[in-house]
Amino acid sequence: MPRKSSTTVKVFYPRYSREEVLHRIRASLPLLREALPVLSVVLFGSYAKGTNTAFSDIDLLVVYQDPPRHDAYTLVKRTLPLRGLEPHVYARSEYEQVKDVVERMIEGGVRVV
Repeated sequence: MPRKSSTTVKVFYPRYSREEVLHRIRASLPLLREALPVLSVVLFGSYAKGTNTAFSDIDLLVVYQDPPRHDAYTLVKRTLPLRGLEPHVYARSEYEQVKDVVERMIEGGVRVV
C-alpha cells in the first residue's frame, strides 16, 4: 500500500551570513598570525558576492611569507572556526606561480588583509 506523502517541506538556510563569516575571520587573524606569517587574506566566491546558499562552502585565499610550509593548510583550517571553510593557501613564491589564475578566482572578493 502506498505511503501518504508528507505535507512538510524542509528549508535550509545558509549557516552563516557574510558579515558573520568576515567577523569570525577577522577575530581569528591574531591567532593565525602567531602561527603563520600572513600577507593577504581574501574572501571570495559566493560568500563574497552575497549569493551563498545553505550548501555553499567558504572560499578563502590566504597568502603567507615564504618559505612554503607543509602544515599551512592545516593551520588555517584549525585556526579559523568556520564549518565549510575551503582555504586556498599559498606561500608567496607559490602564489606568484599561479597569480593569474588566482586573481581571476578572487575577482569581486573581499580583502580582509
